[in-house]
Amino acid sequence: GTSPQRLWDMAFAEYGAGQFDLAIMGFEAYIKSFPRSDSADEAQVYICGAYLHDGNYAKAIETCDVAIRTYPGGNALPEAYYRKGVALQSLQRVDEARSAFELVLRSYPDTVAATLAQQRLEALKRP
Repeated sequence: GTSPQRLWDMAFAEYGAGQFDLAIMGFEAYIKSFPRSDSADEAQVYICGAYLHDGNYAKAIETCDVAIRTYPGGNALPEAYYRKGVALQSLQRVDEARSAFELVLRSYPDTVAATLAQQRLEALKRP
């Protein structure tokens, strides 16, 4: 068996190298092998991010929703909602994107995701 850290490091390296298909497989293997790990929610959000980078916005939304449902107390939740908003915005689902960004601001105001969500909201207001 591969250690949790080694599995994480391999998936993260693929993600950083832009090898998103391999990163998705690695993070899925991590979650399957270590579902109760403190980093399982982050792995799920990285999967969402990989789909987002690949332009598969529908799959990004789906995987962010999995993170939101499966890890309601996870520390990656602000990022899950933010990335879901980005995917929704990319699909021209502006009202839903706005709701996701506003939820980040309201529920997680002191996070990097909230700062990014605020920037997205301001951009949505511009013509």
